[in-house]
Amino acid sequence: MEKRNENKRYIAASHNLRSISHPLRLAVLCELTKGPRNVTELLSVTGVSQPNLSQHLAKLRMSGVVTNERRNQHVYYSIASPVITEVIKNLRDIYKLSIK
Repeated sequence: MEKRNENKRYIAASHNLRSISHPLRLAVLCELTKGPRNVTELLSVTGVSQPNLSQHLAKLRMSGVVTNERRNQHVYYSIASPVITEVIKNLRDIYKLSIK
């Protein structure tokens, strides 16, 4: 039974790492480590088109890496898990990642 649980943890870790492996998704997650951001704010810091950003946010949301919350006219995105936040912060520190 322990081996099965360990295997499930490997699968979950692999799934999350695959979800964050795209450069734009990683940049978005680096920004989200600073706190919730709406699409307009994320567009401003990433410089990509709105459809492109929305497509990547949808992938992050469907994989459970981010959550979203509607506040008035805006949808705010946040990292879903403190574990993911720590992984992103570590990657940001190791690779000196920052977005303008």
